[in-house]
Amino acid sequence: MMRTCDLCGSSDVTVREAAEKFTYGDGDKKVILSVMVPVYDCADCGESYTDEVGEGRRHIAVCNHLRRLTPAEIKMLRDDRGMTQDEFAEVGGFGVASIKRWETGSQVQSASADRLLRLLRMPHNFRLAQQMSLDKRPDPQFKTTISDKVLEDAKGFHLRPSALKVG
Repeated sequence: MMRTCDLCGSSDVTVREAAEKFTYGDGDKKVILSVMVPVYDCADCGESYTDEVGEGRRHIAVCNHLRRLTPAEIKMLRDDRGMTQDEFAEVGGFGVASIKRWETGSQVQSASADRLLRLLRMPHNFRLAQQMSLDKRPDPQFKTTISDKVLEDAKGFHLRPSALKVG
């Protein structure tokens, strides 16, 4: 496939794989990660750059470092269950926007979300979560009846200023 330069529009572009090191995290948790990314070299303008494929590979490197499921693994889990993102979010108790961000690689899921996703890989756990999502219990209702007089008296209730001095 012929590629044009993203910077100057030239069609004289070659691609090569290159090891890239990048910093992830900060402070005591800062690490240097390494990943192979495609690098595009333009013969006309002399620029070299990477693209969304490289960004996806960096994201996977971060997921692997954190020991989290990758976007492809999350999508495969959902696809294996034959569910839409909305349906899967409902079963897991996640927001559908979170599922979308995790599957596209725009965000890495938290450790707790990752643990739940891993538990949902097991058919028995998935069935339990699915049953819980279908169990739509009504919101709890107060069982004590409050008289109209008590409600009316409550409207006139005001706190008195405190006699305590602060300071």
